[in-house]
Amino acid sequence: MQIIAHRGASGLAPENTLKAIRLALALGAQAIEIDVQQADGELWVFHDRRLERCTNGGGVLTAQSRAYLAGLDAGEGEPIPT
Repeated sequence: MQIIAHRGASGLAPENTLKAIRLALALGAQAIEIDVQQADGELWVFHDRRLERCTNGGGVLTAQSRAYLAGLDAGEGEPIPT
């Protein structure tokens, strides 16, 4: 059986963050599913179209600047990974 961590260890850490990815690896996940979007010439590891559910920001991710997205908290002090 293959164990795949959905958005990292998203039940134990903020989804799609480096913390969730590291935790999934530490727990023995054989694969990790993440979501990637592009905004302001950068690739961002983020699932939702909008920022409100998983960050302290607002709006559509793809319409935001790199500086704005880099300053957001994606949970537990984690930034949105690039």
